[in-house]
Amino acid sequence: MTRHLRTICVALSCALLAAACGFFGGPEDDPLEAALASVRDGGRAVPLHDVTDFAWDEVHLFNEYTRSEVINEVVGSPVIGSDRHMAGSLLVFEDHGSVVKKVEVSGDYIRGTGNTFGADVLAVPMGENGLRLENPAS
Repeated sequence: MTRHLRTICVALSCALLAAACGFFGGPEDDPLEAALASVRDGGRAVPLHDVTDFAWDEVHLFNEYTRSEVINEVVGSPVIGSDRHMAGSLLVFEDHGSVVKKVEVSGDYIRGTGNTFGADVLAVPMGENGLRLENPAS
């Protein structure tokens, strides 16, 4: 009994240490999510390319509860495994027609007119903790 209790205590201690060190990740796992939060709170528009560290030429935006059929139709290939994208904003980046990265942004605070934007898209703070993807000509 004492041996099992000791094993449980060690396992719990390891889990707590791993969580405290960020091993399991958090709401801003991806550096892009953290960068978008900074733009949202920073008050000035920024080209989305300036906050990414990978090659892409098109980005798709989907908000909470978007059906997978809609996402797959817009992107042209399967992106999510469930029936709907359930939480936060989903950004799907493509380069020459191939998905290179998808980022699930905690919170559903990103908006845009339509789902698809080119490489020159701006991330524009909207106030009230919102962010809008906007073509520069808008």
